[in-house]
Amino acid sequence: MVTKLGITEDTPSFRYGDADRSDNLYSYRAWPIFMISFCRLFFISIFERAFQNYIYYDKNVSEGMLGLISSVPLIAYIFGPILGHFITSKFGIRNSIMLSAIGTPILIGLQMIYFEPFYLIFLRVINGLLLGVFWPNCYNLLSRWQRVSSDDKSNKNFRQFNFSWNLGFISGLLVGLSLAFSIDDYFAMTFGFIVSFTLPIFSFFIKKESELNHTVKPVLNITQNLNTQEMESVSPFKKSNNKMIVYPIMFSWLGLIVYSLSKSIFRFNYPVFLKTFGGASYFTYLIQMLIQVGQLAGLTWSNSLKVYGRKLSVFVSITMIMLGSIAILLLQDILFISIITACIGLFIGLIQGTSLKIMIDYNAANNTKKFSTINEILKGIGFGLTPIAAGIIAESNIYSIFVFLIIFGILSLIALFFLSRNVKRKNL
Repeated sequence: MVTKLGITEDTPSFRYGDADRSDNLYSYRAWPIFMISFCRLFFISIFERAFQNYIYYDKNVSEGMLGLISSVPLIAYIFGPILGHFITSKFGIRNSIMLSAIGTPILIGLQMIYFEPFYLIFLRVINGLLLGVFWPNCYNLLSRWQRVSSDDKSNKNFRQFNFSWNLGFISGLLVGLSLAFSIDDYFAMTFGFIVSFTLPIFSFFIKKESELNHTVKPVLNITQNLNTQEMESVSPFKKSNNKMIVYPIMFSWLGLIVYSLSKSIFRFNYPVFLKTFGGASYFTYLIQMLIQVGQLAGLTWSNSLKVYGRKLSVFVSITMIMLGSIAILLLQDILFISIITACIGLFIGLIQGTSLKIMIDYNAANNTKKFSTINEILKGIGFGLTPIAAGIIAESNIYSIFVFLIIFGILSLIALFFLSRNVKRKNL
């Protein structure tokens, strides 16, 4: 296989064995997806953190209103994938991603003009709907590529995708911290807005729909004269490339809810803790950056684990999230809260990595988009509704939400144990 400038130029390879399976039947261009994932998280991490700090510290919105304004894009995102599925069926993957990429900078700029809550809520609802067009189509492309790739190539694409958006998030928070510390949050917002125009630029490099469709043609059309053993060795539907379907899809969905709910609680509550204890707003960039570094480490680690090891990682991670919540309730000190919040990223990354891999394998094995659509709806529910609840609760007691997280963690462990009871080390 020859790789130039992020383009994998594939040639047919009819050989036996999993390692030599034909991952090179069609050509696809992966780097634009990695770049737009990086760019989106780079500028959005700067803008969102600066925006929320600005309206909370400078415009003095209440915790409840902060939770609502923070949540509305992700509440809209619950319905976004449904809208995205309709738009994609009409215009195709490439044009749908481009639509989202062009609309996002416009909406970000409009949010900087006027800070009246209901005006902001309206704009952020539209932004959430466009988000539902963007991410499901990125996952759709990953699933398409997986169906014509070897295990190694599929894992590499998944690893590079996770690395790209996490690197964008982490580097964006680092830049945002520097700008907020040296100048102010509004300047950081402005910088994020300017950088957002890189998103439509890179989206133009995604292959056209006619070229993308090549990656879903059945290999059996060109191998119909081979015997059964040969067809199995070159088929993109080979089960060995979708190992995680030994888990029920409900395991993935519940894992995603645990991931999104846990991250939302820790990420939303930290600025509230910081303001309560009299800390400067720019520390929120630092802690969120450390969360994301941990999440990237968790995703990377998860990708290297075997099938049964991923199950163990989820159970250990949920247990550690509950222990962290108990520690916050007992210690109630900003230094310990900062350390616990920063460390939680590793565990949510492990949960997310396993959940996403199950979803992508189900998409590829069934040649469908529905699992990625449901995946994003569930994330929208977790990320969208949690800050509203956390904001309302924070106005009376900022620690109460962690009691809920502990109870939810216990119930989730019981449910996940039941769902994965047939996934055993000796069978894998």
